[in-house]
Amino acid sequence: MIMEETENKFGAGFIVFKKSTLDSEKPLMLALVQHDGVYDIPKGRTDKGESSLETAKRECFEECSIIMRDEDIIYSEDSPFVNGLLTTFCGVTSQEPMVTKNPHSGILEHAGFEWVDEESFCGNCLSYLSLPVRHFYYTHAKVYNGSK
Repeated sequence: MIMEETENKFGAGFIVFKKSTLDSEKPLMLALVQHDGVYDIPKGRTDKGESSLETAKRECFEECSIIMRDEDIIYSEDSPFVNGLLTTFCGVTSQEPMVTKNPHSGILEHAGFEWVDEESFCGNCLSYLSLPVRHFYYTHAKVYNGSK
């Protein structure tokens, strides 16, 4: 029996903050809304030969039409955030998202989007996304409160 090469399970994505709210105590983040109403972030599997950052940028564009430029990425001492197989970056945008069909499968993966705060997102998200979201909000709070 010949063993097939296993599919890459590593992935990457973005926590995207809305630029106009970044200087507030509770900035809003982009929540992609799945068809069942559960919140998600722009993310996906890493293609062969692609870096985590390239994956995150590609998925952000494919899933919500946001072009994440290098200068839009928020780096900190703990960035990117790696949790299991998912590498999460943090970015900021003033672009308006537009949910589109997956260019490869033709499937509309999300029903829409909302700008939400940390508690709203974490109370209604895919369970494994709470940790990176809380991480980036904690990092933001340190900067916002002048602790860093």
